Amino acid sequence: MKTISVGGLTYLKEAQAIIAMKSSADLFKEPDEIKKIENYEIVPWGDDNNLPATVIEKMEKSEMVSSNLEFNVNVGYGTGVKPMRRVIEDNKIVGYEDVFDGPAYEFFEDNDIQGYFLEQLTDLKAFYNVFPEIVISNDKKKITSIRSKEAVFSRWGKAKDGKIPYHYYSAKWGDNPTKKDIVQTDVLDRFNPKASLEEYLRTGKYKNLRFIVPVNFPTPGRTYYQHAYWWSIFQSGWYDFSVMIPEAKKALMKNGFMVKKIIYLSPKYFESIFKEEGIDRNDKEAVQARVDKEHQNFNDFLTGSDKAGKGLVSQKEIIHSANGAKEEKYIEIVDIDTGKGGEFIEDSEEASNVISYAMGVHSSLIGSTPGKNKGSFSGTDKRELFLMKQALMKPFRDRLLRPLNLVKRFNGWDNDTVIAVPDIEFTTLDQNKSGQQETTKE
Repeated sequence: MKTISVGGLTYLKEAQAIIAMKSSADLFKEPDEIKKIENYEIVPWGDDNNLPATVIEKMEKSEMVSSNLEFNVNVGYGTGVKPMRRVIEDNKIVGYEDVFDGPAYEFFEDNDIQGYFLEQLTDLKAFYNVFPEIVISNDKKKITSIRSKEAVFSRWGKAKDGKIPYHYYSAKWGDNPTKKDIVQTDVLDRFNPKASLEEYLRTGKYKNLRFIVPVNFPTPGRTYYQHAYWWSIFQSGWYDFSVMIPEAKKALMKNGFMVKKIIYLSPKYFESIFKEEGIDRNDKEAVQARVDKEHQNFNDFLTGSDKAGKGLVSQKEIIHSANGAKEEKYIEIVDIDTGKGGEFIEDSEEASNVISYAMGVHSSLIGSTPGKNKGSFSGTDKRELFLMKQALMKPFRDRLLRPLNLVKRFNGWDNDTVIAVPDIEFTTLDQNKSGQQETTKE
């Protein structure tokens, strides 16, 4: 039997079915051992030490995921981070005013803090881990600058006595870097970075006058690298389903194929076959021959051939976790609607809803749900939804402001100076002719 490759999928013409490979759940498997590069002891991020790059690659393949992330970053950014001064009357804070001079204002202007904040916010929403770096003056009296070290290029060193001592930075994690490709930086204590910084400077036990301030959004059971809650879309399979739909739809339109079924395969499906039959994964001819044979098995099974089901693998695996056990099927065959031009529309809508739900983006705010008659919420409803979304950004902002508050304390800025992220608040035109106003929260 001859199979046809369409849009990265395999089409079984006789059976009128598409075979689609799911991504492996092993993507988020915790590494079993520390990676040693000469005297550097590095904790891998993901089983292949390249998880952030893989997540980025997946983000870029989905307009839904990319748009939701951009929305979350934009909402978190507000009007940008800036220094402000408390207005106090009768020992009460009655408001805030912008700062246009002094050391805090100069520090913000000299360091492009808006760009720094945007980089940090983007990494925190994508990975739940950020790696801000502070630079100390030669006289050791001031923090002169702060930079965002890209999360995709950052790795932690092995913890010693409960503390992570080093941060390792390289653009070649996916290419087996050598020591000369890696920059090592001392890490401050995450509980009391100011005292930790002062101890480093007092003892002189540091590599250079640059230090990483450890910041993350905590998730259960993670020590080194956090596991973003929205990554559940990869493990559940909804992400795979959503990116397969346009490929299959394009193939149908371009080639005029009829598709009645779609076969979803786990990468473990063929892995189990190769292992059981002793096939070397590096033997490309043997691998391709066995894959072709299995495609014939699918075709026979779906067309009702006398050979139907012979040799067809139907294994499943029970995966245990702290939340209980779940079943991972190696194969799933799904019937699809073959109405005129309507293939996958309902599936696409369902996938979009689930992904947006996981990423905390309401479809009425971003227009994420395909189909007709969507987004019927009133302007008032949408404004309230947007205000709720802004309020939910506070814990993320609090984490990101921690390094800037360290700068404030170490550099001795005025106590009434606060680092704030004002929000844009949409209102009615009778209250403000522009339809929006600024609100400030510490």
